[in-house]
Amino acid sequence: MKRLLPLAILPVLCMGWMSCSHSGKEHSSLPDPRTLDKSVPEYKNPFHPSTYAHFVARKDYKKTYDIYKDDTLLKRTPKKSRKIFVCLNDQRGQYLVDGLVAMDFPLSSGVKAYPTKTGDYTVISKKEDHISNLYGKMYDAEGKCINYNAESTDPVPEGGRFDGSPMPYWQRLTNAGLGLHIGKVRRYPVSHGCVRLPRNVAQILYKQTSIGTPVTIQNTPLPVPEAQKTPMVQ
Repeated sequence: MKRLLPLAILPVLCMGWMSCSHSGKEHSSLPDPRTLDKSVPEYKNPFHPSTYAHFVARKDYKKTYDIYKDDTLLKRTPKKSRKIFVCLNDQRGQYLVDGLVAMDFPLSSGVKAYPTKTGDYTVISKKEDHISNLYGKMYDAEGKCINYNAESTDPVPEGGRFDGSPMPYWQRLTNAGLGLHIGKVRRYPVSHGCVRLPRNVAQILYKQTSIGTPVTIQNTPLPVPEAQKTPMVQ
């Protein structure tokens, strides 16, 4: 029988990086935490603090910058399957190992003028120190930045230059420029169409994935796996 964690450290598990181990037990009678009404004053998170379901059932889930991480799943070898999932509505992503969520993280997709296209993709190339050939900054002849949001097709002033934006830990999904990379992340879309990731998330995903790893981008979120639900012990 598992020992309960001391109540004094429970709040700590809900902040920042959340590490836990997969129990392997299924609880088919438990609801999906995404469907719970968290707006009622009497709302209490019904899932055990060590579970992924508890993380999703937090009231601040859609606003938080916190990252859920299951080190046991990340270290699993061999991994039978791995997949990256991007939810545009929630501006969050999940990295799945053998059908279970190993990481859940904030991200920023494309703004309305440069929307991130939904679909099923695969990683077709990777580059740790990629530089964009589409977007960046424009400088004049004296080296002063005159446009912080320039496109490579914009006219370059005489003696000036265009510098493409750095996109570290780049994972390309299409030849049209869609990919995953480190970038400034907000809780809303801010990019030119790519999926921006926090640095620590992008670095882990870069190491975990390979050419051919599937990536799904869609508007609606994934249901929480049944095996990652454990009820709070009363």
